[in-house]
Amino acid sequence: MRGPLQSTDDTVRTILPALKTFPTNEIAIVGCHASGYARPSCEYDLLVIGRDPIPEKIVSVGESYAKLIFRNERELRQPTAELSVALASAVPLRDASLLLTSAIADAKTSYEYNCTTLMESHLASSLKAIGRVDELLAADEFREADFWLLSAAYEYAYSELLNSAVVPAPSHLLAQMKALPGKRGDSFPAWADASGLELASRASCENRLESLSVVYDILRTSPGTADLLPQIGRYQDSEAFAMLRRKAEQLIASMQSVDCFSYLGRESVRSLSDLHALHANHLSKEKEYISTIRDLTVGKDRLISEEVLKSMGLVRTPEILANSADGLKKSVSALAKKM
Repeated sequence: MRGPLQSTDDTVRTILPALKTFPTNEIAIVGCHASGYARPSCEYDLLVIGRDPIPEKIVSVGESYAKLIFRNERELRQPTAELSVALASAVPLRDASLLLTSAIADAKTSYEYNCTTLMESHLASSLKAIGRVDELLAADEFREADFWLLSAAYEYAYSELLNSAVVPAPSHLLAQMKALPGKRGDSFPAWADASGLELASRASCENRLESLSVVYDILRTSPGTADLLPQIGRYQDSEAFAMLRRKAEQLIASMQSVDCFSYLGRESVRSLSDLHALHANHLSKEKEYISTIRDLTVGKDRLISEEVLKSMGLVRTPEILANSADGLKKSVSALAKKM
C-alpha cells in the first residue's frame, strides 16, 4: 500500500546506526520505503553523500536491514537519470547544507523526462536481448537463450513501468506490472511467459535461492579489480545474501511464490552477468554475449555447474523459448511504437 513514510520504532532502530556512523554526511531514504509500498521484509535504502567512491554496504539491525548507497556531491549535483528518478521520492534524514533538498526539487521537476530517458535505454536493451535469443536458438545454445530471454523480459518490464512514470522495484515487480493500466491484454501474459513465471512454486523459489547463494559466494570471495568495483562491490558484503534470503523467504512464507520467483529471476540475470564480467576480467578476454553461460559452466576454468543453472530455472525447452520470445517481441515492438 502506497503512502508516506511511517516513523516507527523499527525504522528508527534500523536507520540510527547509519546516522551515527556517518554523523556529518547528508543522508536520505530512497527506494520503496520512501515511496510507501515496502513490505516488512524490505530493506531501507539509504543514500549517503560523501567524498570517496565506496561500494554499497549492507547493515543488519536485528531482523531489519539497511542498504547504504554512497554518492558524492558532484553526482548529486549532476545526477544520472537513474539517480534522479530515485531522488524524486527521497526523504531527507539529515541535510544541513540543503544539498539534498535542492537535488530532490530538481529531480521532481525533471522526473518525467528522466523516466522517459531510462525507459528508452531499457527498451533498447530488451530489443537487443531478444535479437540474441533468436541467434542462440538457431545455434542450439538453449541455456544461453534462456538467460537472454529472462534478461529481455526484465528490461521490458522496467521499460513499461518507466513509461508509466513508475520507479521499478525488483521485489515488487510483479505487483507493479499487474497494476499498470491496460497491461491485462496481450503484454502482461507475454511478459509472464518470457519471465518463466509458469515455473513458479515454493520448491522452484527455494531452488533458485540456493543457486543464487552459490553465485553470491563466488562473487564475494573472488578478488576484483578497481574498475569492476562499482559493478561487483555489492557482493563483497557478507550480509548481501542474508538480506536477499530474508526477503525471498518472507515472500515464500506468505504464499507469494510467483512474486518471489520473479524477484529471484531478476537477481539471477544480474548476478550471472556480473559473475561473467568478473570471470572474463580474470581470464583477460573480451565479454561475448554468446558465451556468457558457456564460459561459466564449461571447460577447466568454469565457475558453476549445469546443476546450478537447472536449480536457477534455466530449463525451458527450445519450443517454449521461441514462442515466449515471439510474444515478448510483439509487446516490445508495441511499446517502441509509442515513443
